[in-house]
Amino acid sequence: MSALRWSTTLMTYARAGIGESQIPADPTPRLVSVAAEELRRLLAATDIAGPFTLVGHSIGALIGLVFAAQWPENLAGLVLVDATDIQLNLEIEEPILVFADGGREDHLSFDVVASADEVTRSGRALDVPSVVITSRVGRWLDVADPEPWRPFSLAQLDKRWQRHHRAFAADLGATHKVARLGGQYIQKDAPTIVAEAIDNLVDSAGRR
Repeated sequence: MSALRWSTTLMTYARAGIGESQIPADPTPRLVSVAAEELRRLLAATDIAGPFTLVGHSIGALIGLVFAAQWPENLAGLVLVDATDIQLNLEIEEPILVFADGGREDHLSFDVVASADEVTRSGRALDVPSVVITSRVGRWLDVADPEPWRPFSLAQLDKRWQRHHRAFAADLGATHKVARLGGQYIQKDAPTIVAEAIDNLVDSAGRR
């Protein structure tokens, strides 16, 4: 990320079923904890020394959250970028019990009910610096098709999203930031807010 001030080792990866990554032998709907375990094994297989500052977006933020709850000794900081409100999938008129992970034809999927339970259990105060970044107020009002989200109106969803993220940050003891520009892909639309959060955590980890 060219927006970063600090010089540090960066590693990006595509989880199973995303990009060029392989599909595991068992393609049945998986848990967020399974993806977190795959990340743990991936990091262990590298020559990069921990602890790590993890940055995750959307469902990736929930994977980072579960990772933090299960292996806190491997963590130096956590940045959660517009984390998915997984419970929302279960509260709409036609609940989404399984959702696709990525756009590949052979995509994997997540078990929403079981994963929502894991996320709830993981939402507790962390012992490392953390930042929750939320997409801008009004972002949901730009959604083209509101039908899948009934009975919620887009205005209700927008308020819910902001409220959920405030509570989420409070549960983790995290700093909460709200982007002023763009949509859900904050790292592309407003990269500076994400880069500053990472810089601050890397700086903090270096002084601990």
